[in-house]
Amino acid sequence: MSSRRRRFTAILTGALASLLIASTALGFECTNLSKSDPMAGAQVLIGPSGEILWTTNGLANRLERGLVGPDGEGFHGILALDLDGDDVADVSTYVGVGPDGEIPIEAQLRGPACRGMSNLGIYFEQCLGV
Repeated sequence: MSSRRRRFTAILTGALASLLIASTALGFECTNLSKSDPMAGAQVLIGPSGEILWTTNGLANRLERGLVGPDGEGFHGILALDLDGDDVADVSTYVGVGPDGEIPIEAQLRGPACRGMSNLGIYFEQCLGV
């Protein structure tokens, strides 16, 4: 692997891992449970250990050009999570979307827990029993 490609891969991995680690600071705590495919519209798929399993070419390009910083600054969109290690998205969440970069908590709590827009904590507790 060339040193440029290795460097780019390291930057991409670091940037997206920090998105996952900084979840509370970025306010991505909700999901749309009415989506039949959690990967629909996702720009990145993160594995159960925080590893990047997949990313769009567009996100890779924005990272390389510095439009998305190594700490995830500038990332706006859908992040998908593989919770069970089968390389398939189990749930997705929004990053930097909505007023002030997050979906308002009122919108997350307004509807039913296991359908439509829902808070991830409520989803895991009430729908999955985790």
